This record gives sequence, structure tokens and C-alpha cells, in this order.
Amino acid sequence: MKEISGDKALSNQDRLIYLAYNFIRGISGHTCWIRTKHWHPKKVEGGNDSPGVQHLNQFLFQELPKIIPMGKIDMLDVGCGSGYVRKILADAGYKGCYTGVDIYKNKDFDRNETHAFKSIFIESKIEDLETDKKFDLVLSVTSLEHIENDALAVRKCDYFLKPEASQIHILPTFWLLFSHLWHGYRQYSPQNIKSLFNQKQYKVYSLGGLFSLFLHLLFITVPLLLFKTHQPRDSSLYSKLVGISNKLDKVLPICSTLCVVVAKKSA
Repeated sequence: MKEISGDKALSNQDRLIYLAYNFIRGISGHTCWIRTKHWHPKKVEGGNDSPGVQHLNQFLFQELPKIIPMGKIDMLDVGCGSGYVRKILADAGYKGCYTGVDIYKNKDFDRNETHAFKSIFIESKIEDLETDKKFDLVLSVTSLEHIENDALAVRKCDYFLKPEASQIHILPTFWLLFSHLWHGYRQYSPQNIKSLFNQKQYKVYSLGGLFSLFLHLLFITVPLLLFKTHQPRDSSLYSKLVGISNKLDKVLPICSTLCVVVAKKSA
């Protein structure tokens, strides 16, 4: 069956097909097993960002120095959007040259400039990108699910890496289907990940858990779906509950909505 993109306007019939198809594919994809390490931040900051965004930002800040040596780097950000990760990497101690590639330039891209990085923006699909430059890090933050041919995208990312460098992808898991509903082409199960990275040396980290999933559902998904409002997530109660859910996820680290795949350059 051809994948349906949840990023465009869908008829009610297509919405039901999208949910049914990705639910069945997600369940069947869990018959395959991959080794996954659960990761959670010791503490999350307050604010109205979703639990998933807070977890992945903390992961990049805390764990990236263990993956990519600190210092000057050339990096490629796939589906860069506003390019906000530049600030996270700069705060972590990185500097160098940042290349963002996306199908259009986000209005906040220039606003997120940082003195630590020389920034370049390329308007292109990653599948169509042509450059002779090689990178120390190729990163995508919840971007692969929006790319129809994600296998080609992963191969292109590998091609752009320097020897011994890594590509890192933050991916939505099956459980994100329940909190984000119609989002991208797909969510990623163990089977998806294994088929995408089976020729590479890779590690997988899971982020979040059951309590963060429920928090997203109650304070973000339901209010947006039924009332078209962000108001509940702007409350002080939500900010406090993000911290509480993060602690509880450590006790019951199931139903993680995001995973991080770190894959070394192919030999």
C-alpha cells in the first residue's frame, strides 16, 4: 500500500486509512527486536514545549559530546526548519560551519543565527542535494518521517559523512501515532529501524515514556483536536507536570514516543 502523508489536508476517509494502516504496520513492526537503551534527562526545564521536544533537546546537549568530539565541526542539518539546534550545539561547546537543508527557508532561520557557527541554507530535498562537501555530523530532528523515500535519504546522509563520522536521526516511534495522529508518512517500529540501518553500525536510544505520552495527549493533542487551542500547555500546571512525568518515565520507561538512532559511516 502506498504511504499517505499526514502533512497535507486529508479527507475523513484518508484520515481513517492513515490511522489504520500505521497502527497495523506499527504493531506488526514490533515482532522484530532491536537493542534499545532508554535515556531520560535528570531534569527538564519548565515551559510550554512538548515533553518530546524537551527530552530530545536535553539529549543533544548532554549526549552529543560523547558521540562527536567537542570543538570545531562541519554539520549538515536535514529538514532543518528554524535551525534552532545551532543554539543547543553552541551551548554544548561546538562551533564551526552549519549547513541547513530544507524544502523552503523557515522565517526564523536567520533569527536563530549564533556566532559559534557560520550558517548556510540550501533549499532542496535531501534526496536531491548535490555537494562535494563532507561532514563530521549529519543530523535530522523528526524529519525522516516527512520524507517519502526515507531509505534514499539515509543513504544520502551516509554519503555526505567523513570517515568515522556519524549520522543521527531523531525519529517518532509507533506510540507517537496516538499523540500526533496525522503526522508525516510514518512512525518507526523496530522493523523500520532495522531495515533502514541494517548495513551500518548503529545504536538506538528511546526517549520519554508512558507518563510523558499521557501528558501530551491530555494537554496538547486533545485541546488542539477538540478546541483548537494551546492554552493548557501554557499553564504553570503543565510546566510542573512535565517535570513530574519525566521522573515517572524513569520508573516505567515504556511507550517512548521518540527514539534516537546513531549510525556510523559505512565502511
